[in-house]
Amino acid sequence: MNIIRLLTLAVLWISSNVFASPQMQTFTFVYILTGPATDIDAQTQQEAFKGHFSNMSRMAEDGDLLIAGPYWQPQTWDDMRGMWIFATDDIDEALKHAGTDPTGQLGIFVFQALQLKTDDQLMELPRLEREEKQRRAEDPNDDGERRGRGYFWATAPIDETNEPNRVEGIALLGTLIGHEDTRVKEDHWLILLDATTPEDANQVLKDSGCDPENWNIDQWYGSAMPAKLPTFRE
Repeated sequence: MNIIRLLTLAVLWISSNVFASPQMQTFTFVYILTGPATDIDAQTQQEAFKGHFSNMSRMAEDGDLLIAGPYWQPQTWDDMRGMWIFATDDIDEALKHAGTDPTGQLGIFVFQALQLKTDDQLMELPRLEREEKQRRAEDPNDDGERRGRGYFWATAPIDETNEPNRVEGIALLGTLIGHEDTRVKEDHWLILLDATTPEDANQVLKDSGCDPENWNIDQWYGSAMPAKLPTFRE
């Protein structure tokens, strides 16, 4: 085999491995909704929520829970309390993880799970979280307070909305696969908007080629790490 042939094969191999598009992966997105329990005393609720947060920390440390956080107003459904993304494509496995939550066991929360397909590198998040935790531990000026920030989640039915273009301000772009056992029965676009005001969220959607009027936009609070995900697409 001559040298030109060898060089050509080398270039093709490098192009296919270094410049390949990110691979599509499947995760599980879980809506945390208000449950039926209304008669739980204050002390029991307090203990349940303490367990709720410690259980989330455990799931994150185990590498099962990738993204978590509460919804705020404005939101699409009045009973939206929070969301989780688990590192599994198996809905039953994700709901098994959710079932370890003390607030869910008491009926304070209920859970609905959908598959999430995305080529964003969500499996980078545990490493980013560990690095941020280490950085803060080494910073003598860090006060130890939990760090987070605001975002917006945006959803729209796929068959009613054109595909968003990936632009600056989109931290995550994927599709939720509708399921008859949930209130999201049709496939939906799902975007995590790197925005802190409704005006900024609407502008990102416009920049992506979408009309904000066709989207449900829900305010959310979570870790700062998801905003770093677009760097892994470059």
